[in-house]
Amino acid sequence: MDNINSKDIFQGETFLLKTVSQDGYSVIIGGICSNGKKEESILAYSQINKIKLGQSKDEFLVDYTLAKAITQLSPRWIIIVGASIYIHGVQKNTGGIIGNPFEEHESSNGGIEEVISGLFLISSPGGPGIAFRGNYENGRLLEKMVKDENTSQNIKIELILKKLDEITKLYILVADGSGKESFGGIFVCDSNGKTYERFC
Repeated sequence: MDNINSKDIFQGETFLLKTVSQDGYSVIIGGICSNGKKEESILAYSQINKIKLGQSKDEFLVDYTLAKAITQLSPRWIIIVGASIYIHGVQKNTGGIIGNPFEEHESSNGGIEEVISGLFLISSPGGPGIAFRGNYENGRLLEKMVKDENTSQNIKIELILKKLDEITKLYILVADGSGKESFGGIFVCDSNGKTYERFC
């Protein structure tokens, strides 16, 4: 587990909260931040309860509106943040974002990105999105699992979480919260253990 030189990689922690937007939509926010910043991160993102998020049922606009709100609330010490929102009536799976909140908002086009040394991000249309401490080889294996279209989303997420638990002690997994087949939730793990929030 975490079988790479630990002094050369990021030693962060995760945070997670579930709240409601100003217009009554359930939102889960989680991420990876610098050590010692967990409580401050939760406090910063809890302010999403002052922002309206449900103005559209269009899958692109749901993600864009959520990403814009997350960027607005993000403190500088956030490395990776993910969010999942449940909006009733959305048909196609959407409402799940993950990435660096200070980069330009764009739809996922797949692939693996090394965010900082030893911390990788995998995002692909349909998800789930993942960030984890590890190596590129682990990333290729996880990316293949994410892109597997022959496995239901629920089973896919279970398998990915099992694999993440085998390879690392620092990760976040974000699943779309809206749409007929969405899984809706965020799973995080750090040296203090694992936790998750879901909509159901």
